[in-house]
Amino acid sequence: MSVKKDLLVYPDERIKIPSTDVRKFDDKLSEVIDMMREVMEENGAEGLSAIQTGYPYNIVIVRGDDGNILELINPRILKSEGMAKAKEKTLYYPKIEIEVPRYEKIKIIYEDREGKQHHMEAEGKVARVIQRKIDYTFGGTFLAKVDKATREAVEKALADNGLVPEVELCPTFSKRVYFLSVADKLLFFIFLSLFSKLFGVSSETLSKIYTFDKIGILIVFILLVGYFIYGRYEAKKYSSCTSCQIGNMLGSMAKRGVVAIALAVGSYLFVNPLS
Repeated sequence: MSVKKDLLVYPDERIKIPSTDVRKFDDKLSEVIDMMREVMEENGAEGLSAIQTGYPYNIVIVRGDDGNILELINPRILKSEGMAKAKEKTLYYPKIEIEVPRYEKIKIIYEDREGKQHHMEAEGKVARVIQRKIDYTFGGTFLAKVDKATREAVEKALADNGLVPEVELCPTFSKRVYFLSVADKLLFFIFLSLFSKLFGVSSETLSKIYTFDKIGILIVFILLVGYFIYGRYEAKKYSSCTSCQIGNMLGSMAKRGVVAIALAVGSYLFVNPLS
C-alpha cells in the first residue's frame, strides 16, 4: 500500500509537530521518500521536510548544486560558519518571501536509505535550504528566525489572502475561578475566627485557631499565585480571552490580597492568645 501524498499549507497546525528520528530503514521509509520527491517535483520546490507532507519523520530532501536530489535522513548540523541574510520562500507559506539570517556554510551528518552514515559540507543556497528544512523537523518555520515586526507583517499578508489560523475561543467557564473560590472560603473562616474571644474559648483553643489563621493566610497567597499562573496559561491558549488579561487578574488578586493582610493583622490582635 502506497503512502498518502499530501502537502501542509498554512495554517495547518500539524507543521508544529516535532519530527522523530528514523529507526527502521525499510520499504515504508523508501515509500515516504519517493512520495516526498514527487511532491517536491510537482511543486518546483528546492527542498522538503517529511512533516511538510504530514509525516513527522526526521527526513529532509534538497536539490543539490548539480540538480540531483539529496536524501538526508536524521540530519544534524555539526559545524557552522559565517552568517548572512537572503530572501527565502517556502511551500508552507504561499506567495511569501522574506529575508532570513542563516549560516553561510555548514557541516552535517546524516544517514541514507540503508541506514549508512555520511558527512557532507554545504554552503550558499544548498546550505540555506537544508537549514530551513531542518527547522521544520523541530516544529518551527522561518518565521521563528525573524523579528516580531516581520512576523506580524507576514501573518497580516496571509490573512489578507484568506489564510488565518484557527483560534480557540475563550471558554465561558474558567477553571482558574476555583483558586479564588477556595481563597474566598478561607478568608471567610478567618474573618469568623476574629470573634473567637467573644465566645470565651480557652487559650489552647485560641492557639489552634490562630495557627489555622496563619496557615490559612499563607494558603490564600499561594492560591492567588496559582490563579495568576493558570490565568496566564489560558491567555496564551485562548487568544480571544479578554478576561485573561493581566489587569483583570491583578485586580482580583489585589482585592483579596488586601483583605488577607487586614485579616492577618486582625487575627494577630484579636485571636493571638499572647496579645
